[in-house]
Amino acid sequence: MFEPLISEKEAISIKYLPQSQILLALSDLREQNRVPLLLVNHFQQKKGTYKQDSEYTRKLGANDVFIQLQSGLDSIGEQQCELWIGSGQWQYGHKELDVDVDLSFCSNENTLIGSVSIPLEENSSLQNLSQLYYKQIIDFISEQSKQHLLRMWNYFPDINQSGHVLERYQEFCIGRHNAFASGATKEFDYPAASAVGSASQALSPKMVIIFIATHESGLFLENPDQISAYQYPSHYSPKSPSFARASIYHTGKLQQLHISGTASIVGHESKFHGDIINQTHQTIKNLKRLIKHGNEECAQNEQFSLMSSSAGAPIIKVYLRNPADKEIVAPIIQAFTPDTQYICYLQADVCRQELDIEIEMLLNSQRE
Repeated sequence: MFEPLISEKEAISIKYLPQSQILLALSDLREQNRVPLLLVNHFQQKKGTYKQDSEYTRKLGANDVFIQLQSGLDSIGEQQCELWIGSGQWQYGHKELDVDVDLSFCSNENTLIGSVSIPLEENSSLQNLSQLYYKQIIDFISEQSKQHLLRMWNYFPDINQSGHVLERYQEFCIGRHNAFASGATKEFDYPAASAVGSASQALSPKMVIIFIATHESGLFLENPDQISAYQYPSHYSPKSPSFARASIYHTGKLQQLHISGTASIVGHESKFHGDIINQTHQTIKNLKRLIKHGNEECAQNEQFSLMSSSAGAPIIKVYLRNPADKEIVAPIIQAFTPDTQYICYLQADVCRQELDIEIEMLLNSQRE
């Protein structure tokens, strides 16, 4: 059983908000004595990333420093932003990894949040880039004494297209695997993760990596109804995807369940090709199974719920290959989590060409 690792006030919360509401939300945080940690814009802009002289920082003042970046993904409907919020004392910084590539981070005593945006050229090798920058991330978090990766997001264009030899997602998987293999990471220590394809027509295409690392290890979960991704048969990729289905981390009286990008997969096989309704239902079954398994690992008074509680309602991010499918799947997802306040629909290519939807979640539970 877990013991509390960090104080509850240091817990990270995430909100999905329309771009038009961000300035107001940031202003409200100051009045609540809370701080912005990370702002991810899920829509295309002329510039690939925001710098610290962005419109947000200019209007709020120089003391309001936080990580800002473009995901490369496109919102479905109104332009959406992802705002990460914390309390207490956080330090902010940048580390130059290469020419035009910085690692931006914020950290407190126990947690580190970081992001890397890597420019992609026409002949870029996803294998080489993912191996290089994953290795640098692993080295950096070790230097910061936050050596346990808890959760990661990976966005890059043309995920299903052919790369140098293999599909670009397969190339990414090989590079990521090699980086983990070069360090101390073992299979059961792989973080929860998502990897989807961003817009291929972006003005400045990038591979974007966002991560949470912690001083103490979380608990990593697998779905009993699925084969672990890192044990997939080799025909999916010469090196299997290196991630866990979910991770749990305690923050005092609060614990958080991070569920990786989840799709319509049973065992290791994709289900319901071309059927977005049944893909959505199967994805929800997988999410429910993970939540159930998470609760089996927790005390009776620490259960995760799909209903709103003192710990808050679940937050959900939905990746859809075809934007028009939102009208079909939104009622199904709403019925699955009727209390959800924050849900974000993004156009993105799922890593398997035959699948059209992927869903990730963050749930909180509060000890009584």
